[in-house]
Amino acid sequence: MADHPLLEQEYAIDTPESVTFAYEVAGIGNRFIAALVDTTILFAGLLLLNLLVLAALGILGDLVMDDFTSDRQPSWFGGLAIALYTLFNFILYWGYYIFFELFWNGQTPGKRWTKLRVLRLDGNPAGFVEVLLRNLVRPVDFLPGGYGLGLLVMLLNDKSRRLGDFAAGTLVIRELADVSLDALAAQPSRPGGEVDEVLLLAFPYIRRLTSADYEVVQESLDRFRNGKISRQAVERLAGVLASRLESTPPQGWDQSHKFLQQVAAAYRQLGR
Repeated sequence: MADHPLLEQEYAIDTPESVTFAYEVAGIGNRFIAALVDTTILFAGLLLLNLLVLAALGILGDLVMDDFTSDRQPSWFGGLAIALYTLFNFILYWGYYIFFELFWNGQTPGKRWTKLRVLRLDGNPAGFVEVLLRNLVRPVDFLPGGYGLGLLVMLLNDKSRRLGDFAAGTLVIRELADVSLDALAAQPSRPGGEVDEVLLLAFPYIRRLTSADYEVVQESLDRFRNGKISRQAVERLAGVLASRLESTPPQGWDQSHKFLQQVAAAYRQLGR
């Protein structure tokens, strides 16, 4: 019997390197909480915008208010005020989700608080096109009201995907708890060619590294071991890789050295 979409489920992706990445699909409950947080923030932003507009109109006084209350057509100044007010509301309403999901790598404040993230079906981060599509379809999910159609679609598929996800080829996953470098270092070595799944989960975007990147890491570790490069160079390289892999930047040369070792080990796991 298939699992109910309200329960925890996994979404598995087989990579070309014969490594399987398993993601925990976000349930409707977690997504509802995230949506509630985002809606509250968005509503507060719209309310603040309206209050600022009213305050600005009060400061400008009769110059604008006369345009709104008179029977004649508003002057250019009153028309400009109306146009700007409409434009700012439009940008805030439509731009909230698009901005955060694009620049926070698939997360909004609500999703970040509930540890959810939007990914493409191949496991890669959602790009501009995917983020734009899934949010342009968002109003359709609210038909005929109260998110009725979106909720129905989520209940009828086993990955809790709404119409926007189907249009964009995305799904929402629940992130695992962070794994520290110290915890990874304490992991026992795996016999033979067995894959260390904990290590791979610590670097979900390890596939972004190329063989050339791996060679740079290995060469840097070797040169550091032989005293040919400085600690600062190790820290700079670790910072660049942490940004590319969307990992927490290590602090200090010791943590940076451990970070590079773990990145190299994770990359080697892809070939096992």
